[in-house]
Amino acid sequence: MTELYPWLLAQFKQMQTLISNDQLAHALILSGPAGIGKGAMADALAATLLCKNRQPAGACGECKSCLLRQAGNHADLLLLRSDSQHLGVDAIRQLNQFTHGAAQQHGYRVAVIPQADTMTEAAANALLKTLEEPPAGCFIVLVTSNYPQLSATIRSRCQQWLLAAGNAAQTAQWLRQQTSQAPPDFLVDYCQGAPLKALSLLADNTADSLGDSLKLLDEYVSGQLPLARVVKQLDGNAELSGLLGYYLRKRLAGPLEFSRQQAVLTAYQRWCRDATRIIGQNSALALSGLLTELKTLLQHQEAKWKS
Repeated sequence: MTELYPWLLAQFKQMQTLISNDQLAHALILSGPAGIGKGAMADALAATLLCKNRQPAGACGECKSCLLRQAGNHADLLLLRSDSQHLGVDAIRQLNQFTHGAAQQHGYRVAVIPQADTMTEAAANALLKTLEEPPAGCFIVLVTSNYPQLSATIRSRCQQWLLAAGNAAQTAQWLRQQTSQAPPDFLVDYCQGAPLKALSLLADNTADSLGDSLKLLDEYVSGQLPLARVVKQLDGNAELSGLLGYYLRKRLAGPLEFSRQQAVLTAYQRWCRDATRIIGQNSALALSGLLTELKTLLQHQEAKWKS
């Protein structure tokens, strides 16, 4: 039996009911923020579909099909992998060939596509052909943390399951049970409610450094710290994009003039785009430019509030 996180159980039970009634869509998208457990849900769903002796809690874990899957040798389960940042057309051609083959264990066939939003245009077009005419007895499960990045034609041919955790209090309680420590007040919101991401940040002490970095940004914007010191401490931080995004969400939560809000978001989005697309970019210089622009925009708006 595949164990699931508590916040996923209700939706998993819905899937089980649909499977029992032969009503589960043959193409599904599991979406939600990073760290919500989408991979675990895909594993549990695949296990349940392939199991020959399904239990109320999911796969039995003991039948031949379950043992083959647990050993990584189930011929009717395909988990697509990519050695690059993108999922290419060759991988999707492999999937298409798999879906049109015969089930070796005389049951369902299941194909799982992790990080489906990384498909190239050619790969997405190749997948469409299979989604338009899904083979009988075959399920395709797409997993993504960036649902809008999938093409509209792919989304229209799949059933979306948006995965989410409980409220902030429930998530904080779960984190305390796992770590025996209270998470910082900002952490659950920072992780957009994703318990697994929050747990990872707590486990490696990144959560504490994030709190320090947020304070650093406040002191910079208020004029208490020089730009050079802030850039030196933040440049190269693995969480920098998420850190700045969260900081701006909190700062923009007030009654910000629309044009100023758009300017702040545009500056941030431009920086995120350039960070991934410009090879060899001077990251410290780019960060300096962004922080200078954000400080000017935020200070201008705050001055307007006070006037």
